[in-house]
Amino acid sequence: MNASVTLPKGILSGVRILDFTWKTVGPWAPRLLTHFGAEVIHVERVGSWDDHRYAAHPSPIVGGPQKEFTSEQGTGPLHGGGQADGKKPYYNTPYFTILHHGKLAISLNTRHPKGLALAERLIGISDAVVENFSGEVFPSWGLTWEHIHEINPRVVYMSTSGFGHSGPYKAYRSFGPTAAAHMGLLQARKKGEGSYVDYAVTEGAVSLLGTYMLDFQVNGRTTRRPGFPPGNRALWPTVAPHNTYRCSGKDRVGQDWWVFVACETQAQFESLCRVMGQPDLSRDPRFATNEARVANQDELDAIVGRWIRPRRRYDVMQRCQEAGIIAAVVQSAEDRVEHDPQLKHRDMHPVVNHPEIGEFEYEGYPVKLSRTPAFVHGRGPLLREHNRYVYGELLGLSDEEMKSLENDKVI
Repeated sequence: MNASVTLPKGILSGVRILDFTWKTVGPWAPRLLTHFGAEVIHVERVGSWDDHRYAAHPSPIVGGPQKEFTSEQGTGPLHGGGQADGKKPYYNTPYFTILHHGKLAISLNTRHPKGLALAERLIGISDAVVENFSGEVFPSWGLTWEHIHEINPRVVYMSTSGFGHSGPYKAYRSFGPTAAAHMGLLQARKKGEGSYVDYAVTEGAVSLLGTYMLDFQVNGRTTRRPGFPPGNRALWPTVAPHNTYRCSGKDRVGQDWWVFVACETQAQFESLCRVMGQPDLSRDPRFATNEARVANQDELDAIVGRWIRPRRRYDVMQRCQEAGIIAAVVQSAEDRVEHDPQLKHRDMHPVVNHPEIGEFEYEGYPVKLSRTPAFVHGRGPLLREHNRYVYGELLGLSDEEMKSLENDKVI
């Protein structure tokens, strides 16, 4: 347990986030803030851990022997189900450290009066509080927005739940991601006023359905009808060719490799014909215009597919792109992390050493800022790693007080 913590300087240095998030939906937003120097304190329940921290089997993507853990203190449900019984071995999962790298980690029992008092003290010294429980959890602890605002008028409270904190579905559970905490922090820093961000995942998802909802409302067409969805072919604007094509070779688990190719203009299609060594194809009446190509997509896809089938996927992409044709390899996660030269050039997966899983590639920040660049500065925290720093240095508890709280299963 670290007695002190030093974070690299960034545009959010001095900003403290109290992070009650778990699973997958919530951890992304506070983790993104660590890339700019924010101090994010991740809270896990006493006697157990976040579901993604440990699994009952070694990770297939971690090389070499993996450290085993037992769960003498664990009482909560584990990732994949089951109960911690103190006998079975468990293993650190890379997924947890991807979700939470750069954060600090503490344990806290908010169901205990002393634990809730500590949570309120932490709220009092934080700039933002983030959680992704269903709508009734925080209020059941007495932590309504009104009480949180009373404790700290400057704090930003970001809640991500399935259906929001009001209405008949507020207690329902769900999954889904967001990163809206940034907006509230900017407001708080500019005006010195706290705010409450009540984000409902289902409402956010509705915005992704715009054209389909309009099509149903106006035309009465559903998204399940003959010829729709159109697979990898273009619906609007309707162009051809526009598809994914099988290439030569397979990945390490035996799946075929594919490449996507599309021609939006006549010039692109003529270039594709030349690349394929079939320049006369662009003058064939079946394919001479886009309208003709769309009407004869099956035949055109067969021709393009025969040319691509014996070739390597990256070779097809490179040859097409150099000729001004839209083309992209259909990539797996392994491709993106280990083999993609563009992502390596932009340092999207820096390698950081972790004491439980060794060296591992972490997700970088996708937006490149010139004056205030983001950075990956740390690994995923160990279980209860920063209890002493948070409770001792930040809250001023003595060793004796912390020991007593540990014995009472408060921290």
